[in-house]
Amino acid sequence: MLKIQQFLLIMMAVFLLSCTEMPTSMGDIAQNEALQGGVLGGLLCGGAAKIAGLNREQIIIATAGCAGIGAIVGQQMRDRRKKYASDEAFFDGEIKVAQQFNSDQVIYKNNLIAEVNILKVENKKLVALQENTKASEIVLAKHKTEITSKQKTVKTETRKMQEELKFQEALYTKIKETDDSLRLASLQKEVKKLKEAIVAVENQQSQLAELDDNLSI
Repeated sequence: MLKIQQFLLIMMAVFLLSCTEMPTSMGDIAQNEALQGGVLGGLLCGGAAKIAGLNREQIIIATAGCAGIGAIVGQQMRDRRKKYASDEAFFDGEIKVAQQFNSDQVIYKNNLIAEVNILKVENKKLVALQENTKASEIVLAKHKTEITSKQKTVKTETRKMQEELKFQEALYTKIKETDDSLRLASLQKEVKKLKEAIVAVENQQSQLAELDDNLSI
């Protein structure tokens, strides 16, 4: 079994090398990046899972999951690059996209915090009524539905933010190869901003889960 896993990793590496030979256009380069993203994602996570001592099934799941994430980022890199005539235009254009995306997410984060605070107040009132058996089941059900709905929305938004973060980090790596300190500094600021927004949103998601747990119907 160990030899099979090692063989698969080697074959993935050979495939990666064969896919990256002699790109002839920006489209070819971008296509290679999509392939590299998936293969490298699988290689890295599969190797890490193996080192961590996971069993065969867990290694397969980890490899497939990370290959999927890497492929998504690689495909995004490919699709976005098609819009630009040069690397410089690509870098500058996507930095502006990142700035706008992150500004929108900061607004989303702040609105979410306000909404969760309102739910906290209502939740506290309902818990108190529930303890005295005075809470209406209809009101409780409506409140729980509101919390559940908000959790689903936040989960979707968080995933979108995480995917964009992976892209921004991949873009940062690409720009780093050019030693362009100004672009690097600009994008690094955006990456940090998005990471902070994700942490804050995930914290609100945890608080929503606690509110849901506090109520019983």
